[in-house]
Amino acid sequence: MPSYFSLLFKQDFSDLKAAGNSWEKLSRKMHDAFDTHRTKVTGPLHANWEGDDAKNALRFLEDIETRVQIVQTEAMAITKVIDTTRHRMEQAQKDLRAVVNDAEAQHFRIDDDGNVRLPKQWEEPQPDESDETRHERQTKEALLQDYQVAINRAVDEALRASGEGQKALAELDGEILDHKNKQMAAESARDADKVMDQLGLKGPKVPDDPKAAAEWWKGLDADQQREYATLYPGRIGAADGLPSDVRDDANRLSMEQELNALQRGDAYAVPGNDDRLHNLQTLKAELDKRDGAPESKQLYLLNHDAGGDGKAVIAMGNPDTADNVAVQVPGTSTTMDSTGGQLTRIGKLQDAAENADSSASTSTVYWLGYDAPEAPLMEAANTDVAGPGRAEDGAQPLRDFTHGLRASHEGERANLTVMGHSYGSTTVGAAASGGEGLDADNIAVVGSPGMTVDRAGQLNTDNVYFGQAPDDGIGWAQGLSLGRGPTHPDWGGTRFETDTSGHSGYWDDGSQSLANQGRIIAGQQPEEYVPPGQHNG
Repeated sequence: MPSYFSLLFKQDFSDLKAAGNSWEKLSRKMHDAFDTHRTKVTGPLHANWEGDDAKNALRFLEDIETRVQIVQTEAMAITKVIDTTRHRMEQAQKDLRAVVNDAEAQHFRIDDDGNVRLPKQWEEPQPDESDETRHERQTKEALLQDYQVAINRAVDEALRASGEGQKALAELDGEILDHKNKQMAAESARDADKVMDQLGLKGPKVPDDPKAAAEWWKGLDADQQREYATLYPGRIGAADGLPSDVRDDANRLSMEQELNALQRGDAYAVPGNDDRLHNLQTLKAELDKRDGAPESKQLYLLNHDAGGDGKAVIAMGNPDTADNVAVQVPGTSTTMDSTGGQLTRIGKLQDAAENADSSASTSTVYWLGYDAPEAPLMEAANTDVAGPGRAEDGAQPLRDFTHGLRASHEGERANLTVMGHSYGSTTVGAAASGGEGLDADNIAVVGSPGMTVDRAGQLNTDNVYFGQAPDDGIGWAQGLSLGRGPTHPDWGGTRFETDTSGHSGYWDDGSQSLANQGRIIAGQQPEEYVPPGQHNG
């Protein structure tokens, strides 16, 4: 039987490379299959099927999607194990061959078991050796020991790599044919994590700066991008500056994995399981409803956090390719339970913008990337509501997000509008006035209690718009603790006409309030507010 030395020295790793490529190809095909099944099969059915039979059928179809995701994740993990093991063994082989070549060049002899012997002329010591000859012999003997240690080290490293690779592969047992296992995705994710840990792989180091993150991503080859998005979906999905379709895929995979872990009550999940489970189920249900939507209405999950009240960042239409992009920041009491209503709002904003300019494409984004205050502002005993703290906490995440949109956008620069409602306008103000600002072309707010600044000119953009219904009770809060407030005569900016009532009517169908917001998103001037008793000349 050939020794490990001989096997390593002669090993051809082309079959191992081909195996890794095959598993990577399978993972890629499963990704495509999942996306097609979600958008072409279950998506349309969510919108059209009703009743108990429909629910049972959808559960079965979604179980198929879960199994496809497991294959996607574990096939990529297998790819990484094979490739990592191969690279380590190839390096060991390279080191071994280098040692052997050097030794043989010095006339040392190496047998098939990897044992090093002295050159023939030094094999037997002579009784009449001179001191010089004896010293040279000792030098040769010391060199022999060095060669032997290096050979043994290379063989040992190859054996260690092979053993660790074999152990890692043994962890990957998704059991996709076991129909009794309802929480397979959680197991799959944990298995992949365990495998990466066993191989000593810590995953990608994504730069914090969105522009740097975008450049980092572009510098990866396609295989690295697929590997990171599949094996580390949480990190990739949360990275501002990366392409929106990549973040969407990664976040949906991460969401499914955490959802499955929480459903099984696994230690893999963090404390607060009940709230997290509820938030993820709510988010998934709202996304599922719209999976079969037309391209302009397709949703992109750009970030999410199931903790606490929940956070979600969801785009309608791809912001990386749209001519106009609007980011809507919601206000007080917005939680994950608000997702459906907030998606309806950004849908109306998108329609209003495209009505204003049908030649341009528009993406609207619901950005709940901060912890919105819980109590209604009109009951302002709550210091979180009355103070700027929550807005200031959300300022940098909002800046990172808008700068990330700039970095990931394709082609000509988009017309970017950042919008805020109620306390969301306070967050917009804190973000726009601090740091490097929002890099927005327009800022437009409605029902603002104050934007943390005393003048529109402090928001780092020339185009600042605001609207406020005459009976919006938020007006009492302006000038108290959140800044002077847009309706103050010295605040500046452009007030646009609103014809809706109350604090939450600004998106009423057919209203001038909605149409004016659409014009701003489309890069047009809104109809300006005319005080009572005056008229346009």
